[in-house]
Amino acid sequence: MKYFSAVLILFVFSSCMTQLNYLGDTYKTNPESLDVYYDSGDIKRDYRVMGKLSGKNIGIKDLNEIKDDMIAEAQKKGADGILFLHFDTFEESHSVFADLIHYN
Repeated sequence: MKYFSAVLILFVFSSCMTQLNYLGDTYKTNPESLDVYYDSGDIKRDYRVMGKLSGKNIGIKDLNEIKDDMIAEAQKKGADGILFLHFDTFEESHSVFADLIHYN
């Protein structure tokens, strides 16, 4: 019973967190503001995609909370901007996909 309680507590806490996955480069942490884009045509500076970031959560968080977690992660990776590409929602599951950008 003690084991079951521990697993249940772990499951509850893990469902409150956004699962982030990142593949790409990392630069010095960017403590300043991060530019947020939803369309590549809105980016007026020359840039390169430094990596791909995805965020996923089941049930607890909504899309805006996942977005906020992804913005915080982009700052940790040293990105100058984040370009949200698309999202998928199915019942209680949300997945968000973005490119992290670095200005040239």
